[in-house]
Amino acid sequence: MVSGVGAFAVSGVSLVETVNWLILALFQSIAVGATVIVAQKIGARKTGDAGETAFQAIIFCVLLATVLGAAVMLGGRHLLGLLYGTAATDVLHAGGIYFTFSGASYPFIGLFSACSGVMRAGGENRPPMIASVIANIVNISLAFILIRLGYGVYGVSIAMLFARVLSGCLTLFMLRRGVNGIFLPKGKPRLTADILKPVLRVGVPSGIDASIFHVAKVIMAVFLSGMGTVALHAHAIGNSMIGFILLPGNALSVVAVTLVGQAYGARLFYTVRKLMKKICVYCAISLTIVVAVVLLMLDPLMALYSPSAETAELAKRLVMVMGLLAPFVWCFSFCVPNMLRACGDAKVTMYISICSLIALRIAGAWFFGVFLGWGVFGIWMGMFIDWFGRGFGFGIRAFSNGWNGGKKPVDEPVF
Repeated sequence: MVSGVGAFAVSGVSLVETVNWLILALFQSIAVGATVIVAQKIGARKTGDAGETAFQAIIFCVLLATVLGAAVMLGGRHLLGLLYGTAATDVLHAGGIYFTFSGASYPFIGLFSACSGVMRAGGENRPPMIASVIANIVNISLAFILIRLGYGVYGVSIAMLFARVLSGCLTLFMLRRGVNGIFLPKGKPRLTADILKPVLRVGVPSGIDASIFHVAKVIMAVFLSGMGTVALHAHAIGNSMIGFILLPGNALSVVAVTLVGQAYGARLFYTVRKLMKKICVYCAISLTIVVAVVLLMLDPLMALYSPSAETAELAKRLVMVMGLLAPFVWCFSFCVPNMLRACGDAKVTMYISICSLIALRIAGAWFFGVFLGWGVFGIWMGMFIDWFGRGFGFGIRAFSNGWNGGKKPVDEPVF
């Protein structure tokens, strides 16, 4: 739908989303920490502690998101100018509009992320799904109406903000009713260091990891911003299709945190290792199926974005290469680290990720994309090489039992 506004709008929104994900990572890491700790406490059958942890993590996450959102609303346009000054004026204008509305939506993304994480930690995946489906239907419907009425990027932005407000409020309402014995405590909101420390012990390394990951994406977007609207449009289309292709992998990654976290909390370490292997296999199979469907329907799917012939050819190359690699590499790169974090192994996971991002993704993107002049395809080459590096490091850590102190995992149930 954004492509119907124009290539400049797709490019502007795409550039903003790259920065958005960097900022979102700062407070969504708290949601990750909450998911892990709540899952571990449920596994250890400490539901009272799980409820208190969930409550404080949600408050902290929303407060942090509100501060960051206010900063974006006040200075977001200036930040885009600093980062992407070489981009076309209409691209920056469209991006500035979308970025301002994005900042206003941050507190509600934080609320949705934290509440959803808590519910998933308790094994309740349906309520967040229902809230997400409702919000996305509203988002698509409202955006369609507003774009048809001529509101352009403003229409997309208003629809996005309204949908995020709705999703945050819905998940909070669902969580207040209780989830598998977990109830948010009543009374005045408060923050306690003893309760937040375990959340932050997982959340902070995860946040640093995610932030540097998205810093790398911002740097690659800076490389891209001077390559022209065709490159930006192809990159935006490729990213959109990647999001669709990786849906089953991301779903398994979310489920993995709950399953592995609960098993680890119950000290079922051998079960944890079995779950790691099974989830990797399921991820590879599901990605293979989705990739096969997408590649068979690539031309009609590409036509939905209304690209020029040059943009379509470039985007198709990106999607085809990514589709061939994803089933074999992506799970080890992104699903396995989530399982390591579910075991509390967040620091080493962060170190592996940072080393790979700097040495492979950023350096590779510059070398292939800028130095060799391969353009957007070279930028993506840096991303693919990083997948291999991350996957290798995380795979060794997981299957050498580094998350268990290098000891052979044995089930030691606490009850």
